[in-house]
Amino acid sequence: MSAAERDNGVQSEPIMDGATDATNEEKLHGLVEQVQHDHGDEGAGVMADHLRDRLDETGVEAEDPASEVE
Repeated sequence: MSAAERDNGVQSEPIMDGATDATNEEKLHGLVEQVQHDHGDEGAGVMADHLRDRLDETGVEAEDPASEVE
């Protein structure tokens, strides 16, 4: 993140150590946890909408529906 972005309060990249080293599956699990925490009380439909938005924003790939995600 550039100094200008930091000064303007813009986050354009992950800020947690190791975030850029995570596998797609690990990133997906993190997004699911984040959306569940932020919108879990709003119902599954709203959570699904927010998760799709976060996938688009972050470039994380959705898993194959037939694959098992724990």
